[in-house]
This record gives sequence, structure tokens and C-alpha cells, in this order.
Amino acid sequence: MATNPQPPRPPAPPQPPGSRSNVVVIALLFLALIFLVGGIGLLVGLRFLSNAVHVHVAQEDGGKKEVSIKTPLGSLEVNKDIDEASLGLPIYPGATRIKEHGSATVNIDIADVENVRVLAGKFETPDSVDKVIAFYHDRLGDQVTKYRETDKEGKTVFEIKQDKQDKVVSLKSSGDKTVIELVRVSEGQAEGN
Repeated sequence: MATNPQPPRPPAPPQPPGSRSNVVVIALLFLALIFLVGGIGLLVGLRFLSNAVHVHVAQEDGGKKEVSIKTPLGSLEVNKDIDEASLGLPIYPGATRIKEHGSATVNIDIADVENVRVLAGKFETPDSVDKVIAFYHDRLGDQVTKYRETDKEGKTVFEIKQDKQDKVVSLKSSGDKTVIELVRVSEGQAEGN
């Protein structure tokens, strides 16, 4: 039996050019669109922040600086002024403020979070540490919630913890002087300086 030879088949038509390259082009265009939208978003965000963030630095004749930074998310204010009334702690009579370590009031106000106020002052006196300890024992009395004769740094520490407020008096002998560190940290409504 003889078989009929089949005529050779014509070659398959080539696929239309670009069907694969269209997918690549679409993917590249999509990535370019993402970068473009991201870049525009970044520029708008930076423009918004540059208009919404306000930094104010004021310096008085005495060299005292006051810095405030206000943003839509909150504010930070630093003031070099500090006194016995704002600290809520007695300053040892005759003690002088140590200027190079700076005393300051810092107010931190974050939206939807209670304000935090930190006041810190560093002073020194030529009186003995024992005399200064006796002064703070007498003045702070039964307000003290924790007392350490000497901590790991060799300081005598008085701590007063109240509702939303912590106060610390730290005393240390330094050569022929006594260094006094006073700190008050409080949460709640902002207070005037």
C-alpha cells in the first residue's frame, strides 16, 4: 500500500511583534507612574512641613536663650530661666548656678498626649555636703518618698513622687564644694514659665 505523501507544511506564521514587549512597556510605565506619584507626594509633604514647622530663637541681653519649635504634631520649648518657684524645690541659700552645665525648663507638648515638663538646675556651694544634706532633710521633711545616702555615683539623693510629678535633689561633694542638682518632671497641663 502506498501512502500518499503529504505536501510539506508551510511555516507557522510569526507572532506579531511587540506582544511581549507590550507587557514590558506597561510594567515600565506603571513603575514610572509610582515614582512620579511618590515624588509629588514627597514634594507636597516637604512643602507642608516647611510651612507648618516654626522655629523661634530669642536671645536676651543677658545671654539667655529661649527656643521654641512648633509643628502640627506638637511643640518643644526650651527656656534657660529657672527659679525656686518653677522648680518646686528649695535652692540652697547662697548656692550659685553652674552655667556651663546649663539649667533649663523644657516643655514637650505632643498632640493627644499629656504635656511633659522637665526643669533642671545645677548649683554649687562652698558649704560641706553634710550641711547641705541637713538643709534638705529639714526643708523637704516628710515629702521625701525615697532617700539614698549614697548611690553608685557617690551622690546623696532625695526623691519625691507625687501624683504626676517627680522631684529629685542630688548632692555630691566635688573638691571643696558641694554640687546640687535639682530636677522636676511633671505631666499634665502646660505651665507658664
